[in-house]
Amino acid sequence: MIRRNALLIGSFLLGALVLVVAGILWLSGNALFQTQYKAVMYFQGSVSGLYLGAPVTFRGVAVGQVDDIGIELDSRSLQARIPVWVRLRTETLRFSNGTAPPALDLQTLVQRGLRARLVAQSFVTGQKSIELDFAPDTPVVRVGDPGEPEIPALADRFGALIDQVAKLPLRETVQELRGAVGDLRKTLVSVQSTLDSAQATLGGASQELAKLSAEARTTLGVASTAIRELQGSATATLGAVTQLSETARGSVAAAQPELQRTLTSAREAADAARVAMARVAELTAPGAPLRGDLDAAVRDLAQAARGLREWSEVLEERPNAIIFGTNRP
Repeated sequence: MIRRNALLIGSFLLGALVLVVAGILWLSGNALFQTQYKAVMYFQGSVSGLYLGAPVTFRGVAVGQVDDIGIELDSRSLQARIPVWVRLRTETLRFSNGTAPPALDLQTLVQRGLRARLVAQSFVTGQKSIELDFAPDTPVVRVGDPGEPEIPALADRFGALIDQVAKLPLRETVQELRGAVGDLRKTLVSVQSTLDSAQATLGGASQELAKLSAEARTTLGVASTAIRELQGSATATLGAVTQLSETARGSVAAAQPELQRTLTSAREAADAARVAMARVAELTAPGAPLRGDLDAAVRDLAQAARGLREWSEVLEERPNAIIFGTNRP
């Protein structure tokens, strides 16, 4: 019985050991059977967001992971530098002819332009990773001790921009911005008051326009009525004028023969008068016998008128001259 329990316990321990080994192999993947290379990088500034196990990629392809992040202080100047150790794998590297790569010569790759740079994995979480790429135009700047497998680190793409922003007078700019916002607020308040005044003015103007519109509508109604009445009167007058014209035309047509006869008689009378006038002119011409008789008659009439005037004067002086005669004493 004891042997049987010991066998069961041994079998359980052996199974647990197998499971532990399998778990280690599963968690490490093929890392235990792969050739790995260690390298160090010294980044300028903060490495906030970089964590142990963060991926190391080459143009997006995973080639390793972060193994350690430390701090090194200079005992004299107290200047700090942050070494980041990574493990690199070469199983994903192939040459164009299909052959496997030789042992990784990190120093040669660095001389040909291999550089490291911190990149953001996610702007939400703020996590960062390390991106490897070739930048042969950049200088080789080593920070670590000689002999270390160091990959030079490049500054962040936004580092220069961040430095420039840090040098900006943000406090003065914010104060000026606050002053500008205050002025803008005052301007908006003034504009709002102006708009309110304009709205009130427009309200009064709209009321006046409404009154004027009502009055104009009333005036138009009266004018329309007057125009209609005038149109009726004009129509009646035009009918009366037309009727009068027709009547006059009929009367003229009916009286036309009589008018023609009257015109003929008038023409004949005018001719007779003309002949008589010519005859009178001949009779009254100087040297004509009738003219002398007429002159003598006129003289006699003048003498008679003079005698009558003298007789009237005598009668005025002596009314009894009719009885006693005109002999004066």
